[in-house]
Parts: sequence; structure tokens; C-alpha cells
Amino acid sequence: MTSATTTATTQERVLLNDEQLVEFIINGYIIVETDFGDEFNRGIFDQLEALPENPGDGILEAIPALGDVYSHPKVAGALASVLGPDYYMYQHRHCHRNMPGTPSQMWHLDGGAGTMERNPEHVRSVLAMYYPQDVAANMGPTALIPGTHLFPSSADRIASYGNFKDQIIATVKAGSVLITHYDVWHAGTANTSDNVRYMIKFLFNRLSDTTKPSWDYKPEAAAALGNKISTASGAPVTRALAGLEKNRRIRMWNNLAGGISFPTEYWDRWKGPWPA
Repeated sequence: MTSATTTATTQERVLLNDEQLVEFIINGYIIVETDFGDEFNRGIFDQLEALPENPGDGILEAIPALGDVYSHPKVAGALASVLGPDYYMYQHRHCHRNMPGTPSQMWHLDGGAGTMERNPEHVRSVLAMYYPQDVAANMGPTALIPGTHLFPSSADRIASYGNFKDQIIATVKAGSVLITHYDVWHAGTANTSDNVRYMIKFLFNRLSDTTKPSWDYKPEAAAALGNKISTASGAPVTRALAGLEKNRRIRMWNNLAGGISFPTEYWDRWKGPWPA
């Protein structure tokens, strides 16, 4: 195991607030914008350009400055908020180099590498993707479908589908880190620009279950948060499974919050008067 707290201590972490955490539960992702300057991001980009080959899992050893990305207070704080304060960096990581002309990918989930665990009612593993350059819409940005982390078993059924109405295209600023639940359906889009697009993907795991919220929790906001979890629009491909989606959101909250729980209720939507 490799610690993710190289330069950011627990005290320095900038934790997610309640709204951000609930958005993560509902959508399955968050974009963290760091304050690294142009010199830092350009330095990473130039080092990537100079690599004679893809170092695979050795990308951190090839470019040690990447460790500063994942120990940045905002990034470390977001990771601690969704995985608990003792999360750890998994040994697998990868540098994606999308050259001009690279075609789009099919919708997919990453393979269950090693100890990466699929769980639609918890957050046990996440992907964290760093972009060292601005990513415009024509540069092959990452696309994802919000809410699909709650239905990972359906991913193989939509692999060859095209665009979805509610998909997100992650056009981001240099230095941004896209953090996603391990089970969000995602894909690289086509690079129709004249520029190379780099994305460096690291994986992080939960080490232990929490007994209290690990984000910046405000108890007085609980009622409003519970209402949002229960009523927010859902994943675009799961309208018929709205009850299951709500239930899994609530269970995810309960798992993340420890003893601060919302009730999970079963509602028989077919019971009642016969239709006229």
C-alpha cells in the first residue's frame, strides 16, 4: 500500500461540504480544480511528452511530481471525504495519451483490478484522473453518465450505445482532477483536434468503514440532504428503477455517515385502487 498523504496532512485537507458529498452520491463524480500554476502543469505535460514509452504502473516513479497532485489539499480532502481519512493509493495507475485522430471508446467500467471492489451501496474504490492541460470538447475529453454507479451490473448492456441525453463531457482546466466512483460508466471521446490530450489515472481504495462522516458535515442540514437524496433526478437509463436507485443512494449515505442514518423505506408502487 502506498499512502496518499505524502505532502497533505489530515489537518491540511480541504474536505467536501454536505452539498458536494450528496452530489457525489447522486451523480458518482466530482471535479476538483487545484491551484497549481501553469508552470507546474506544463512541467508535467513536458515530462509526459519526453517519455520514450508508457511506463504503465511506473508512471509515478517516472514523474514523481504527480504525487503532489494527489496529495494536494483539495484532492486529498475530496478523497478522504468519500473514502475515509485512512484511504490509500492502489498500486495500479495509468497514463492515457490521446493523440489527434484517436477514436472514441465504448462505454465501459474499468476491470476489477486487484482489490478494487464494486459496491453500488458504498464508496470503496474511486478513479482519480488528472489532466495537465486544458481539455476542450474536441480534444477527446472523458465522458460519463451520472448516476450509473448505482447500477454497475448493467454496464455490459450499453457498451455499444452512442450518446445519452444526460451524459457529461468533462471539459476541464489544466490541473483539474476528476474523481469518480469506481462504477460510473465512462468513455474517452474522439480527439478531433490537433493537440495531444493526456490523462493520468490513479486508483484509491477505502481501508476501513467510518463511524462518523469524514467530510465537513453540518447536522442542521440533514433534513434537506435527505430530501435531495430522495428526490433528485436519476440516472438517464434507469427510470424504471427509481425506487432501487433511491434506496441505494440512502444506503450509500448511511454507509458513509456511520451512525447518522436516513431510514430506507419500501414503497409498493403497485398497491392501491385499480386504474379506471
